[in-house]
Amino acid sequence: MDKTALKNQILECVRYPEIPDFSVDASTFGIVPDSSENQGEKIQKAIDEISGNGGGKLVFPKGVYRTGSIFLKSHVELHLSSPETVLSFVFEDLEKNYPVRFSHWEASPCYNYSALIYSFGQTDIALTGPGTLDGGADHDHWWNFHHQVENSWSSNDADLQIRARAMLRKMNQDGVPVSERVFGDGHYLRPNFIQPIRCERVLLSGFSLRHSPMWQVNPVMCKSVIIENLDICSHGPNNDGCDPESCDGVIIRGCRFDTGDDCISLKSGRDRDGREANIPCRNIYIEDNDFADGHGGIALGSEMSGGIYRVMATGNRFSSPNLTYALRMKTNAKRGGTIEDVILSDSTMDSVHGAAVHGTMLYEDGRQGNDLPVFRNIRIENITAHGGDYGIFLEAFDEVPITGLELENITIDGADKALRSMNWENPTVSNVRINGKVFPRPGFVRILGLTKMGSQVEACASNCGGPENVPFTFLWEGFDGTAWKPLGEGKTLVIPPETGMVRVTAVNAEGEKETSASYRVISESGWGEAADRLLERGAVIKTEPRDIPITRHLLSEMLFVLADTSRKMDLKDTEAEADRIAAGNRFLPVGKDGLFNPEATISREEMATVCMQSCGVNYRNASSTMPDCADRSEVQKNYGTNVYRSLYFGFMETDENNCFNPKNPVTESEAVTILNRVADFYGL
Repeated sequence: MDKTALKNQILECVRYPEIPDFSVDASTFGIVPDSSENQGEKIQKAIDEISGNGGGKLVFPKGVYRTGSIFLKSHVELHLSSPETVLSFVFEDLEKNYPVRFSHWEASPCYNYSALIYSFGQTDIALTGPGTLDGGADHDHWWNFHHQVENSWSSNDADLQIRARAMLRKMNQDGVPVSERVFGDGHYLRPNFIQPIRCERVLLSGFSLRHSPMWQVNPVMCKSVIIENLDICSHGPNNDGCDPESCDGVIIRGCRFDTGDDCISLKSGRDRDGREANIPCRNIYIEDNDFADGHGGIALGSEMSGGIYRVMATGNRFSSPNLTYALRMKTNAKRGGTIEDVILSDSTMDSVHGAAVHGTMLYEDGRQGNDLPVFRNIRIENITAHGGDYGIFLEAFDEVPITGLELENITIDGADKALRSMNWENPTVSNVRINGKVFPRPGFVRILGLTKMGSQVEACASNCGGPENVPFTFLWEGFDGTAWKPLGEGKTLVIPPETGMVRVTAVNAEGEKETSASYRVISESGWGEAADRLLERGAVIKTEPRDIPITRHLLSEMLFVLADTSRKMDLKDTEAEADRIAAGNRFLPVGKDGLFNPEATISREEMATVCMQSCGVNYRNASSTMPDCADRSEVQKNYGTNVYRSLYFGFMETDENNCFNPKNPVTESEAVTILNRVADFYGL
């Protein structure tokens, strides 16, 4: 893809609104600043009159203007003329101040509380100036409607919106007419802040947003949208910064994002609604923005059933250690949709704690669906980044590998793991360095089979970031008590006598090499293959696993082999090293008081989270997707997604009645079987 050609193609789709050269002060309409009275009716009357007379600019001098929702109409610009101008949205008499209107809620059409700044079917509208929009949301207003599951050990707090959210999802899936999807009072679906729907030529420029109930800027099915020089800061649940949805022609530039969810997230409809509407989000240009806190800096999805096409993001800065991902692509087999022709270039990522580049088809519902998504023609170039669980994390389903992937001139350091490359088809990888290592290179280098004297084992590896059919050379090394020594080349090896440990090195055609973990050469314990495989990989199992509930301390010892031993936690009630490391890696929960109960047992739903925390593939920002099992109603929602993923990856299983039995304790024998599967997946 050519950057200049793509940029020009996008910019040709965007025009500024045409607003008549006419200005009028808000006071002309009796609109009073710094009054305890709600000015909403007067503001709306002024907008209606200006629009009806051909349009112009409504100017708000400095002061605080209390108001309910505002319906912005054609050829009208609201101008906040002073940094001390505030439109303050009230949290009172919600039915009157935020009347039920046609809306989109998480990309599903419905009738719900009006957005705070709303528009529908209008042309040439603008909101400008250095003032502030204050949505009035906080932990006692709007935000308390929803408990957001932020991490794998989140509490299972009450969620007022969960019933209405599930109802809207089912209406979507069942094709219920939008006219029958009526929410509002008593349903707890929070409104978005700014939501123009089916509008053309929209300008949002210069102001600050604070305390948003939900998504902050959400143009829906609009054409020609310019969003520039905004300061978007709100840290409530689902407080996405800017979510263009099924829009054609959007420029986002010069903005600062500091948000409680994704900073920018491109959308195109959810599930059945999105596929039937079939309106993609396309021609998006993102330039010269600063990204601080947020889940994703620039996210594509997850509500992307209509597809996302032609996106260019260049010259952006990602500066906060609290930013999870810089570029994020997320979808699943229920959403479907295509992401195609995307360029991320010439950007710096000072610090991220998830990954510089992250893409997955296993977001939320994962493989639970029949509408497979597509990632195609993704180019990432001229990037420097620091930190993260991964440098680059990109995975796709086996049936729909990522095609047309280009990675060039990328330097990432300080990442815990360099790369996850699942189902890349013939990528182009050039001048990519992660933690000082050049890619493409071998990955997932490991030994298959039981490492005992006289047994034959097999070397295995993939070529992370390159074609899978590149030949490898395997150099075995053994330990004779004093030093490592070569044992021979080849794909298989019969382990000779007096070998203490063994490992294998893989070398690709370019001479890049990786070495596996070290495996103990053991005698069979008589405890079964799973226990022996864990023992050879370094797990601590001191006695034969029994069919009794496992304690958290014994589980910590088994998990030792999967842990980053540098991550330790000071615990108040134990000195056991394994416990401290398991807690530091967040494999097991620790109370807010720093207490860790080593003798406590662990339930199956908790074990699912242990699996996902320790398997080497960290899915941050846990959601409340529920598993497809007969007793799903018994799974607490804060464990739901991890139960689903543990079943999908084969770490855990349901019984013959398709029941997960989430509250049952995990036995020592079960733990060995489960963790052996996790270690296989991890690549040990």
